[in-house]
Parts: sequence; structure tokens; C-alpha cells
Amino acid sequence: MAQQEGIELKNIPLLKELSSKDLTSFRKFLKEQRVKKEEMLFEQSQSCEKIIIVKLGRIKIFRLSSDGKEQILEVLLPGDTCACNPGSSSWACSSSAQALTDSVVWTLARSHYVQMVQNNFHLMQSLSAIFAKRLCKFCSLIEQVSLDSPQRRVVKFLLDMLDAEECDCEEQLCICLPFTHEEIAQRLGLARETVTRQLTSLKKAKLIQINARQVTIHDREKLEKLLA
Repeated sequence: MAQQEGIELKNIPLLKELSSKDLTSFRKFLKEQRVKKEEMLFEQSQSCEKIIIVKLGRIKIFRLSSDGKEQILEVLLPGDTCACNPGSSSWACSSSAQALTDSVVWTLARSHYVQMVQNNFHLMQSLSAIFAKRLCKFCSLIEQVSLDSPQRRVVKFLLDMLDAEECDCEEQLCICLPFTHEEIAQRLGLARETVTRQLTSLKKAKLIQINARQVTIHDREKLEKLLA
């Protein structure tokens, strides 16, 4: 990880509309922190004292049910942030954050975050766009977990990854999965064995091919018909 630099501040969605002067001011309040794989950054119901922005690695945001079942809400990649509503009257963490890999994050104290958002229109606009995108993701997640069959959840996950991710493999319809089967299961509200079984079933039907963490889509049209 030491050889990797991670994303630059100017390319982060939250900050990309800031002027050079504002970006320099923002940088002064950031603290860089290295976290080990499986290390917790914050926990559900704790007082929220800072926001994080991922520079390098992957951070999962999740909630635990009363019976201890984990539901992944989203996975933060380089450039993503857990930033919440700066005008909220309650600053208790509604979820937990844990590193899926050795990672580097920037942290910003709550007081500085609130002050900067309130005083910068461009920052407020970017934050609104992030909230809107997050809301769409959560609505889709709720629909999948509550209404969709295991097969539909896995197929939709693959198609969403295909549309969202860039992969270096030679195949045109190729997905580089950054998740283990366990992480996919937690993301979709399924058991790990169910995810493995569904992927194997799609492979036997010759709709996909699986090589390590690369999935090649052989017939996107047939996969999309499974969602109809």
C-alpha cells in the first residue's frame, strides 16, 4: 500500500467544484489516517465526531440488527465519503464503518465540516448530489432485500457492477469484483452459501464465467430477462 498514492483531493466528488483557494483551506483541516484491514473507524450509536473521506482502500458502512445480523449499506471506495447532514440535531452514528482492506482515509472534525459546508455554496451543492445518489442506492437496496428473490438480487448486483465498474480485463463484458462472497452476501441480505449457489447456477447456465475475482458476462440479454 505504501507504493500507492490514492486519489487526489481535487478529484473527490465532494470537493471537485471548489476553487484552488477553497481547496487549500479545506486541506488544512484534514488529517490523514492509516487503518488496518478489519479495523473499526466508528460504531453504530456512538457520538459522531468526524467524517471520513477514503483516499485509498475500501471501507464498508453497515448496520447490525438486534439479533446480530450484518447488513452492508454501501462500500466506500477512493473518493467516497460518509458525510452526513451538517444541519442534523443528532450527531450519533446511524451505522458502523470497518476497513475491508488496509486503507488510508482523511478525517475532518465535525465542527470544521459544519462550518465549511455552511459557508461554501459549491460544497453544499456537491453534498446534495451525494445525498441524492445515496438515497437512490438505499431505495434500490431496500427493494432488493425486501422484495427480490436471491437470484434476482445476485443478477441485479452483477449488472449494476457491470455498469458502474471499470475493469482491465480484455473481455468487453467483464466485472472485476472487489468483494468476497461473504461481503456480497452481507450487501444483498443473503447467506454466503446462497450467493455462491446462485453464481454457480448462472455459470452452469452459461450466462457468466468466473475466474478468481473476475466475472465475464456471456449473455447480458438473458440476465436482464431474469429481472423482468
